[in-house]
Amino acid sequence: MSKVPDSEYQFNSPFSLSKRIVAYLIDSLLLILAVILCFQLVDVLYVNFSGQLKYISADMSDQQNRLIECFADSELMQYDEQAGIAVEDELLGQNFIYSLVLSTLGDDVSDEAAYKGEYIFSDMGVKDHSVVYYYAQFKPNHSAGFVGYDESKTGREYVENLFLTACNNSENGYFGQSFPLLERNVAVALDRLIVNRENSCDIDGVTYYGRDIFIELYNAFSSVLEGARAEFTQSYRPFTDLNESFSSSREQLIKIKTGELCIAYFAGAFVCFMIVPVIFRGNSAALLLLRGRCIGRSGLKMRWYNYVVRWLCRSLFYFSNIMFVLLLTYGRYASFFLTCSIAGGLRFYMFCLIPIVMMLISFIIFAFDKSERKTLTDRLSLTVVKEKE
Repeated sequence: MSKVPDSEYQFNSPFSLSKRIVAYLIDSLLLILAVILCFQLVDVLYVNFSGQLKYISADMSDQQNRLIECFADSELMQYDEQAGIAVEDELLGQNFIYSLVLSTLGDDVSDEAAYKGEYIFSDMGVKDHSVVYYYAQFKPNHSAGFVGYDESKTGREYVENLFLTACNNSENGYFGQSFPLLERNVAVALDRLIVNRENSCDIDGVTYYGRDIFIELYNAFSSVLEGARAEFTQSYRPFTDLNESFSSSREQLIKIKTGELCIAYFAGAFVCFMIVPVIFRGNSAALLLLRGRCIGRSGLKMRWYNYVVRWLCRSLFYFSNIMFVLLLTYGRYASFFLTCSIAGGLRFYMFCLIPIVMMLISFIIFAFDKSERKTLTDRLSLTVVKEKE
């Protein structure tokens, strides 16, 4: 076997712990980039050569649209078709309160155009909307679809009691005698808050704190809406059946994508930890940047088995970086992949945590090896990393 040319690296200083950590971070970043690129390629190839992914995606899109329609029919959600997204809950609560003011004051409302928008109803006292519609009309008219349907938990009086309980309104009398219409002075105070930003005002010798009333009504609406949605999503069979079908399709899609991701990971790892070191005589990109040199025992050139074992070890020890690929690719939806069941009930994130433990063990071994400073990868692959002095 021939020695490494140009220098007797076996007599050089071992790579320091700080440089090892920096090298790990650099190689991780390059690996993440390589995996993302490979993932895009693998996904394109799978879509082109298999119709399964297209079928599942189309089926999920149809199921999602039906779920939205089902939810929208109950008026517990409003969907902005133009924007293609659901109206935010915060806006729902605000608009519900605005609608109470508009319906209560009618033509006496101040500068109605200042806050009457597309999603604000001005006929709240005539036609039910949102949670009022759900309890007073939708639920009784679809009683056969609810599991454990209880007629006592329907109707306008039931909604009124929910609101009174949620905002402790038995003393304040915000709704007067004609729920869901507000007591008139309360509506005037809210109107002045909305239009003129008056946090409080005096009406008929009484001080009304419009901002506090608004917050109390908003919190009450949010509480009632949350309870109604929980009941709907858990008890309304047409929705639960659709949601179960959608979840099944999503799980199938996630498993396919997870398989693609694993293929992309090992392809990226092959590039970073096999092809690059072969081209640069055992050195990864990080070692080149930090002026290091990976060699065999006693300054011998690395053999093929050194490359193979080193590639396998690093591919396994760096596997936890796949979590960052998921976060960068799917954002908050990455949790669906990390909690995906892979084998025997084991979750995908469990396979990502094992390499972290192994990497920590490797660094502990390195820290206690005062003479040669070898990691677990170095020991298994019969190599050592030296300074390029």
